[in-house]
Amino acid sequence: MLVARKIRKSFYSDGVENRVLKDVSLSIGDGDFVCVLGRSGSGKSTLLNVMSTLLRPDGGSISFNGRDITRFGERDLGTLRRRDFAIIFQHHHLMPYLTAVENVLVPFMGSIKRVTREQTRRALSSLEKVGLGGKENRLPGQLSGGEQQRVSIARALVKSPSVIFADEPTGNLDRKTGDGIVDLLKSLNDEGLTVIMVTHETSYKARATKVVEMTDGVMRESSGGRATL
Repeated sequence: MLVARKIRKSFYSDGVENRVLKDVSLSIGDGDFVCVLGRSGSGKSTLLNVMSTLLRPDGGSISFNGRDITRFGERDLGTLRRRDFAIIFQHHHLMPYLTAVENVLVPFMGSIKRVTREQTRRALSSLEKVGLGGKENRLPGQLSGGEQQRVSIARALVKSPSVIFADEPTGNLDRKTGDGIVDLLKSLNDEGLTVIMVTHETSYKARATKVVEMTDGVMRESSGGRATL
């Protein structure tokens, strides 16, 4: 479904190159739950950003359903992100002046057209799926941290993506609340959604179908994982 081959990515500061990804290869199947582990600075979030097309790689290729998306122009990448990819960040990025359902509807607000009744129905259904039925009219400030993250997951789900990329989705939550978020992602995966989650919490690899570890920009197979190197 999603295949990265020999991905390279560097950043530069004062003319000095920092090689963050060093010929990283990874194969992800339809319906996988991939857990990417690594310490801060290991390159795991950069890998997620490259595979989700938020960053372009310096070298290598990424294919999605047989198409090399590293060759896509911005218009095609925009279509891919709207239709097939969804991203959950460590910070939920909710708009504080919008209710929960309005925040979930944000992906439909990219044009001057009014939000339709069907889109609103889908937003309410997404909130129900993440356990927030009945709280659709609450503002973010009236929700707990875990509930706010669930709103961001509902927002990712509302357009029925093929893949969810989750970048440290439990990073700002206490352990119990974080466990609930990962359990939610696992339940969505059990329904057929492909999930790629970056985390530093090694305990979460038990939920995954595939586990890989990043160390200094290099991918290594983890025990119990089925990484393609």
